[in-house]
Amino acid sequence: MDIGDVFDKLGSVLLYAVIALIGGMIVVGGLVYFLKREKFSDFKKYAAGIAVGFALVTVIAMGYLKGLDTEYTGEGKSLLFWPVMAEIIIVVAGMLAVLISGLFSKKAAKIAGIVTGAGLLGGFIAIMVEMSKYFGDVKADYPGANLVGMAVSAVIFIMIIIGIYLIGAKRDITDTRSIVYGAIAIALSFALSYVKFFEMPQGGSVTFASLLPLMIYCCMFGTRRGVIMCLIYGALQAVQDPYIIHPMQFLLDYPLAFGVIGVSGWFVEKNLFKFKGGKIVAFLAGGILAVALRYACHVLSGVFAFADWADLDKYGTAAAYSLAYNSFAFIDMLIALVAGVLLLGSGSFVKQMERSADVRHGGESVEVHEIDDEDELDRIIAAQNNAETQNANETQTANETQSEEARPVVETDEPSDSSDEQ
Repeated sequence: MDIGDVFDKLGSVLLYAVIALIGGMIVVGGLVYFLKREKFSDFKKYAAGIAVGFALVTVIAMGYLKGLDTEYTGEGKSLLFWPVMAEIIIVVAGMLAVLISGLFSKKAAKIAGIVTGAGLLGGFIAIMVEMSKYFGDVKADYPGANLVGMAVSAVIFIMIIIGIYLIGAKRDITDTRSIVYGAIAIALSFALSYVKFFEMPQGGSVTFASLLPLMIYCCMFGTRRGVIMCLIYGALQAVQDPYIIHPMQFLLDYPLAFGVIGVSGWFVEKNLFKFKGGKIVAFLAGGILAVALRYACHVLSGVFAFADWADLDKYGTAAAYSLAYNSFAFIDMLIALVAGVLLLGSGSFVKQMERSADVRHGGESVEVHEIDDEDELDRIIAAQNNAETQNANETQTANETQSEEARPVVETDEPSDSSDEQ
């Protein structure tokens, strides 16, 4: 059994491990909630820590196995692994630099963010140049490839992502909290992307709600921050199981296809649905728009890059084949949307989201002063009861004092000294 087989087997194990982990947390959480409710807040913190730890271990283990299997296979599966890993290192180092410098001054954090962005851009350009040299003779292997179509499609979606970023509310991208949560969202999504229900023969897969952490992040911290994190996540997908034949196809199937997921939080950010359950409707609307854009990216890639793989006998045209083949994106997003609706249906989860980030009213940020769980509510009620009891005792004491003061004084007639003398 080679390393590639171990990689695939471990992916299957992760699917069952995630299902078991989620099931165990639901059972334990239910028991804690009903039997020891005062500990439920602590349980949620432990559960979140376990989830993040599991995600980090998964990413490191699977990344290490993929690193051992870097030999080019003729399908581009492991191409440019180490250059992309270098980008990951820049991302991690840059986030740490922003967080640390932010402890001293906001200006230093912005400088660290600019330097990190410049490093990422430089590394990305280097990757594209290297990829262009490697795939210079793409027409020899893929005579049906349309380079002009790929380039025009990539430019169009670059403009769409820029537009998505611009319509988002202006927010400080060097905010410490948003960076930490962004890193957690990427790690969780990346780990879940290894947990696959099934994988398509020429790339693409249906996962265990792998996009949900990023979608929740977009709802919490806004469209602009979400687009940046989704672009980073899309580039990281090139280290997992890529199919690359040209730089423009790489852009369409990875950074751009996942970068448009950043629009999933736009309706929540703008607070367009103000009725009860509006947050769920906004989440669904954003998710549907995001998957439609992602689907368009993959379809254009299939038409202009992978036309030679199309089953023309069955579908007639490369476009029809691409439309059918890439429909897996809707199934993948449907799982994420169902899971997201279940989470947003929990008032405790929504309040925790708002408490962790900020509530949006018309695109503006306001501070949250809400009770985020029931044990906190119990403590406040108990404090109010104690205060009422104390006030009642004080009132009773005051009434007793007033009664004593109002009681009539009985006078006694005693002979005086003068009368005795008389």
